[in-house]
Amino acid sequence: MNAMSKIKRFFANKVFLYLITRYITFFLQFAVSLYIAIKLGPFYFGIWGFLLLLINYFQIINLGIPYSATILLVQHKQEEERVANYEKSSFVMVLILDCIILLLALYYYFFGIVAFEKYEIGSLFYLVCIIAMISHFNYLFTSIYRVKKRLFEVAFFQTSITALVFITMFFAEKELLLSMLLIAYIVAHVLSLFLFIRGKQVNIKGKLTLHDIKIVFNKGIMLFIYNFCFFMIVLSTRTIVSVYYTVDQFGLFTFSYTLTHAVILLLEAFSYLIFPRVIDKLHSKDVSEVKGTIQSLRSNYISLSHGLMYVAMICFPIFLYFIPSFKDSLLMINLMALTLLLYANSFGYNSFLMARNKEKTVAFNAFMVLTVNIGIALLLVLLFKVSFEYVILATMFSYFVYAYLCVYFGKKELQQKTDFFAVMRECFPFRLFIPFLVAIAVVLMENSFLLFIPFVVFVFLNLQTIKEIYVSFKRVLSNPDIVDVQ
Repeated sequence: MNAMSKIKRFFANKVFLYLITRYITFFLQFAVSLYIAIKLGPFYFGIWGFLLLLINYFQIINLGIPYSATILLVQHKQEEERVANYEKSSFVMVLILDCIILLLALYYYFFGIVAFEKYEIGSLFYLVCIIAMISHFNYLFTSIYRVKKRLFEVAFFQTSITALVFITMFFAEKELLLSMLLIAYIVAHVLSLFLFIRGKQVNIKGKLTLHDIKIVFNKGIMLFIYNFCFFMIVLSTRTIVSVYYTVDQFGLFTFSYTLTHAVILLLEAFSYLIFPRVIDKLHSKDVSEVKGTIQSLRSNYISLSHGLMYVAMICFPIFLYFIPSFKDSLLMINLMALTLLLYANSFGYNSFLMARNKEKTVAFNAFMVLTVNIGIALLLVLLFKVSFEYVILATMFSYFVYAYLCVYFGKKELQQKTDFFAVMRECFPFRLFIPFLVAIAVVLMENSFLLFIPFVVFVFLNLQTIKEIYVSFKRVLSNPDIVDVQ
């Protein structure tokens, strides 16, 4: 196969077209976030961060319906009638959920919510509710379309919000800009909903039975507890910062999260895409195949995550040079970056537990870690009265505990050794643990000229792994079909 044929095959593969679209979107989203931060300033960006916080809360309070739909559709992909029943049951449950949001909006209209007064969001809350109601349908459609390998509609949905926000941000300032940004969200969701309906990938002939609703609900509620508690780990930290610190400080916190999360999003796009296939492979009864899949996923994903973040940490001071209003946020940004790295360490085993129908286990893990996070964060704020930058240390420790628990229960399910050192070797191998400790030391010294050191240590200790990642990348380039969604 000549070079031109390989290039044509590469761009004909819908997986890579999807990933290219996502990467362009992430770059645009990153640029948009920076521009909005500069244009709004810390105070109004703090309000925008609070509005996004509310949207995030609504998105994760979804009873686990999209998550259970994904797993059920994968596990029963050969049973067309049952799949149709699960789809119809899922949409009815989403409709009921949206009715609850409507009641909340009515409560706000008549009684208000005291906790919102600090951020003076006023009628903007109604726009948030509209976004939440439509997004619940769109996220369910996304789950179904992802399983059915219809990536165009998924890519459009994930890209449209950023594209419209990009257009909108040039036409307003301050309070008006906040309103227009939310309207851009609504328009993007409506357009995406129309496209999903037009795609006709949902079988409307499915039967609506209490039995199927119960199956979707029972699996979904455990996955909801897991996802709610997991996402609440970082959201609870953001909430505590929003309550106990100034609007400007919350704006800096939000900016730091936005900047560092953009780095991980590049890899999350790929993991999101292959999730149905991963669930299918990890659902296999062949233990050796399952072990091989987990090791391959973890070796590539976790190592690449650490390497990318250390490179990003070198670049952060350069970005801040061009946005002086956020120049004092470097410590916060670096601590946030190291925190997100620890979440990556759970990769592979959390999906394995879901594939083995261990929803209660992953829900228990997330609940325990959320409790730990809130407890430590409140101690840091109320007892030790730390500066707002150091509140994220609670989440850093919590993510480590979460990764440890995922590996522990995963190895237990595989009937492998589960003593502390066996789990630690898998959870945080020496080649990643040492650079991480070096990074913490350098960050706490607050000397931006030393931020290259963690990356150098990482490369030195991971030369063999980097070579393996390079080989894997070349294999994918030569044969894109190996990562296709089957």
